[in-house]
Amino acid sequence: MNLRTGKALAAALLLVAAAGCTDTTVEPKSTVTEANVFNDPGSYQAFLARVYAGLAVTGQQGAAGNADIAGIDEGFSQYVRLLWELQTLPTDEAVLGWGDVGIRDLVTLTWGSTNPFLNAMYYRVYFQVMMANEFLRQTTDEKLAARGNVSSALYDEIQTYRAEARFLRALSYWHGIDIFGDIPLVTEADGLGATPPQQASRADIYSFLVSELTAIIPDLPAPGASTYGRATTLAARMLLAKLYMNAGVYTGTPNYAAAMTEVQAVIAGPYTLDDNYRDIFLADNDASPEIIFAVPSDGRRTQTWGGMTFLVHASCGASMNASDYGIDGCWWGLRLKPEAYNRYAAGDGRTSYFYTSGQNVAIGSIGN
Repeated sequence: MNLRTGKALAAALLLVAAAGCTDTTVEPKSTVTEANVFNDPGSYQAFLARVYAGLAVTGQQGAAGNADIAGIDEGFSQYVRLLWELQTLPTDEAVLGWGDVGIRDLVTLTWGSTNPFLNAMYYRVYFQVMMANEFLRQTTDEKLAARGNVSSALYDEIQTYRAEARFLRALSYWHGIDIFGDIPLVTEADGLGATPPQQASRADIYSFLVSELTAIIPDLPAPGASTYGRATTLAARMLLAKLYMNAGVYTGTPNYAAAMTEVQAVIAGPYTLDDNYRDIFLADNDASPEIIFAVPSDGRRTQTWGGMTFLVHASCGASMNASDYGIDGCWWGLRLKPEAYNRYAAGDGRTSYFYTSGQNVAIGSIGN
């Protein structure tokens, strides 16, 4: 997929959308519009590529530049980085020992509605939802027929693309209800510039996601070498399993039986556990047999200060030699909390995974 083309396409369409939401007299700043952008049949794939890229990149220019969202340092705003921080730092697993505003509040469970990381994740969720919705608006049967340049083969491909866009939207909505609870439900059926969306209950969005994922499974590709980094039938079933696993939280009614059904379908697929657990964290983990849905990134095509760039660099510090870990420097940030380390019994060989030379188990002040 041509990510550069996808960025330009998505930016142009979203610019038109943003203008329509605020002031209908504002002239678009780009000559690329809905009326001409889809003259190129490859634009559909490029647009979908940008929806996928929203999980990896933070803006329109390399690791930083022309950011997708505002209100936070762009490097901090990467989707996977924010998700990991919000799901991990408030637990007994890790701390991030930097003094940036909002980090200490996550670690000490004292965050509020003004926390920049919390707000940025909310914006990320809806940035993804907005892009997926616009892709779906632009690929209806009516739109495709009106353009008159979509072959039958391309039409079939677009049906798969639409299922993938719905999966990506469902993925972000799942993150939304898991972190925030009740949030607005906005779909492609909601017109741009319409009335502000109303908050939906966690249970209502859960039901929407179950219905969506169940509906798209027949249109998604089966997992294989050509689908790395893309939504597949089993990625959708795994997401369904995660929803069912948490049904008791989301709806008040547990549904472990349905979760088991979906998990068994995934287990029966082509995935197996890696022979060496540590190998799934190496740079060549694209060959891992156990990764069901990946967010691909590398140092050339998907540059970012988030994702694995953050997780690997921020875990390096103290007397660690960066070159031993295949990186160009240590960021001195992430540390394992004592509560997690002390779960391992004395003599447990798995503690060799942790760097302990010159380190103390106890953590003093955070952000010093």
